[in-house]
Amino acid sequence: MSSVFRTTGRVLPGSAYRDVAIVTITITAVALSYGAISAVSGFPWWQTLLLAMFALGGAAEFTFVGVIAAGGAPILAVLAGLLVNSRNFAFGVAVGPFFPQDWRALIAAHWINDESIAVSRTVNSDRARWHAFLLMGASIALMWPSGAMVGQWLGNVIDADLLGLDAAFPIILFCLIRGDLKNRSTLTLTVAGILVAVLLTPILPLGLGAVTSLSVFVFVAAGWLIRAAIRKRRGGTSSGTTGEEPAPSTAGQEPAPSTASQEPAPADRGGVVGPDFREERR
Repeated sequence: MSSVFRTTGRVLPGSAYRDVAIVTITITAVALSYGAISAVSGFPWWQTLLLAMFALGGAAEFTFVGVIAAGGAPILAVLAGLLVNSRNFAFGVAVGPFFPQDWRALIAAHWINDESIAVSRTVNSDRARWHAFLLMGASIALMWPSGAMVGQWLGNVIDADLLGLDAAFPIILFCLIRGDLKNRSTLTLTVAGILVAVLLTPILPLGLGAVTSLSVFVFVAAGWLIRAAIRKRRGGTSSGTTGEEPAPSTAGQEPAPSTASQEPAPADRGGVVGPDFREERR
């Protein structure tokens, strides 16, 4: 893995490092908030740290801590966190084209999250996307638990609402993916997902509105299947109604005589015909 990072300077443009730095600063601030909420909810520092290291999902940790703080059962908190992190399924599909097909994919899969996917989309080639993903993923894997520990120690000093992190973080992610929105299909799906999330957020528990917005892909997949079935049916119908008459059969006809065995006429070189030919004509 270290050999990969030694070559990142030759692969990534300067803008990728800037994006990683901005997102890392924001992630650290959110981690401070998570650590403070965890401390207020009665979690010891080692539970806060382990949750940040192994969940590494942001929203999943907030959901888990929120359910426990509200008096919910631990199993319900785990299920809620898993449900919120189920959005990583869509992220896994997105990284498939540029992920290596070896043991490195197993390790890097733990770094799949909103930020690493968004930053990887800012570069063009598959190799650059892989390096951008690794750089952002490593930054989050380091700074998210570290920021959570600092927030745990600071306790009530950190106020997430006062910092306005709930608005700043989505705006940064939106700026990272704005290039993809130039595609009309992507823009349409994004707007549909936003509408679903906004409508369902007041009804569903924390974090599930955004996960439910992924349901727009179910309708897209259904549309593709219907279109493929219609094309297949049209193709079968057109091939059976072309109206072309079959070629007439030649089974009972005599084959045309071959000219391969016919003797060619002798050449008349210079207008003189050979003596054998003159004798035959006589």
